Amino acid sequence: MSGAAAAMAAPVRDANRDVQTAIGLGVWMVAVVVLPMSASLQARILLLAPLVIVPRLLPALRPEAWSAARMVPGPWAALLTALALVAAFASPPGPLAAAMALPWLAFAYGLAAAATLHGLRRLPQLLHPRRAAELAGVVAAGFLAVGGTFIVVDRLGIEPLGFSGTIVMLTAVHFHWAGFGLLAVGAWLAGRRPRLGPLALGLMAGIPVTAAGFVLGSSVLSALGALMTGASGIGIGLALLLGRSLHPGARRLGLALAGLALLIGMPVGIAWASALALGTTFLDIDAMVRTHGALNAVAVTLAALALPGRE
Repeated sequence: MSGAAAAMAAPVRDANRDVQTAIGLGVWMVAVVVLPMSASLQARILLLAPLVIVPRLLPALRPEAWSAARMVPGPWAALLTALALVAAFASPPGPLAAAMALPWLAFAYGLAAAATLHGLRRLPQLLHPRRAAELAGVVAAGFLAVGGTFIVVDRLGIEPLGFSGTIVMLTAVHFHWAGFGLLAVGAWLAGRRPRLGPLALGLMAGIPVTAAGFVLGSSVLSALGALMTGASGIGIGLALLLGRSLHPGARRLGLALAGLALLIGMPVGIAWASALALGTTFLDIDAMVRTHGALNAVAVTLAALALPGRE
């Protein structure tokens, strides 16, 4: 596409993105009110990611540059498949609720398949530190597929390997918000400031280590993962708060507020995991969702609303 054609297409693309965001936010706000009381706060927070965050941040991964670009599902596909999740969470756990979550899982798997194919073709160059932004995009797509899988497990109402429904739901939240949302923000930062690439790399390592700690029942491993993820999140928060040249105009305020929310929320996560490793109690799960979880969701949402689609 020529420079002139790209300039003409940009306003239309931005308008489409704003329409997607408005629809997603509207559906989410209705869902927060009408979902049954049996739907947890975690479920309500989770729904914002498929409805708004994923469609909004998908361009930050720059999937159009992937070698399998033709098979990459776009933001509209993300939004339309996410709509069925509202019905899935409004229904009691079981085969029907799980079936309504399958369109979202198909979207996530399609995105992950295209990202994996691209990543394999780019090896070993993709592993170079200066390729952190590109690698983060590939990994974020894979993390989204993990999150989508745990949504289906939650909607089935089963407890695999004896893990409680709360752990299943928190894993789905973890991989949607940190695994996709925060990592997509990290990819955008690394693309603009290559020296910030280690922050994205820290998230790529810390997020699965944290999850592995829960799966293996190792509070020490969970604490290590939380430290890696939290330190990277704090670095991203500082970059968003202090990076005056990241983006001009009104978007700058959104990025700064997102950074501030990360600087408050991430240390809470580190402290909670560290307390568990030391055999003490910091906050219970519900308090963590209302503090750490809510702050991180606010941070990623503000960043997603402030970041441009393509530059």
